[in-house]
Amino acid sequence: MGRNYENTYIKIKTAIQKVYEREWSTQKEGTKSKERAETFLNWFGKETCVNDITTESIRDFKHYLRQKNYSPSTINTRLASVSKLCTYAKGVSGFSFTWGTPLFEYLRTNNQRTFRTTPELELKIIRATKRLGYGEKADLWTFLIEVGCRLSEALKLSWSNVSENYEYVKFTNTKNGEDRIVPIFHKVSSLLKNRKERNLPKPFPFSISSVEWTWNKVRKELGMSNEKDFVIHSLRHTCITRLIKNGVGIEVAQLVAGHEDIRMTQKYNHPTKEELRKAIKNVYTKDVTNNGNRERETD
Repeated sequence: MGRNYENTYIKIKTAIQKVYEREWSTQKEGTKSKERAETFLNWFGKETCVNDITTESIRDFKHYLRQKNYSPSTINTRLASVSKLCTYAKGVSGFSFTWGTPLFEYLRTNNQRTFRTTPELELKIIRATKRLGYGEKADLWTFLIEVGCRLSEALKLSWSNVSENYEYVKFTNTKNGEDRIVPIFHKVSSLLKNRKERNLPKPFPFSISSVEWTWNKVRKELGMSNEKDFVIHSLRHTCITRLIKNGVGIEVAQLVAGHEDIRMTQKYNHPTKEELRKAIKNVYTKDVTNNGNRERETD
């Protein structure tokens, strides 16, 4: 593949500054994200361009970090910061990767969160939130459980991106750089309609810090402060997992979740021992039944 000289070139250091100004500066871990991206810049070359990042260079960077004895989760956070630079650059008019879009291959970690809420726990979360006097946030929890979006996407959602008939919501400027439309149904439709009628400036006019503060209060109220995997992201995790377990294809779940790589969606599919047994038993039972029918047909 030849090098494309008719291209908009973006210096990595420029991309880092732009992403920091647009996103990282408002996040609690934003400064660390910027520093992680700068680790790549220092390794790749201070005057290099995002255009020249390749799958091979990402693999080499990963190997470099491994040699420095970084843990898989630490390496993944650095890869995620570099991926964010690529996502930003893809949104710039005229930009393209010189050697094709790079693939980010994340390492397996032993601390993948698998916490899923149950309908009973979700009811307790909603009730505890209202009992503490934060009923506005209860609507947000419901939205995250039913829609499966990221917290940042829910907080950025504007009324212009809610369809007039309250059947769809559109998430823009997402983590993977692409807009996506997600259907919504009665519970969420009614919730959004009610909030619109109250003339709120947007569906969920909260800051991330205030939402996290409320969540920690709810965790304490429920006696779950020590449950480290019981985080706000658990609500998104629950939604996507339910979609998969209720027969929605992995490709559809990927679209709902907004994952650029389907392997990210597959991480949400972790059946319990009981679910595995039931699935295999169903297949076995069908095979036995079908074989019996065939035997009777040949008698």
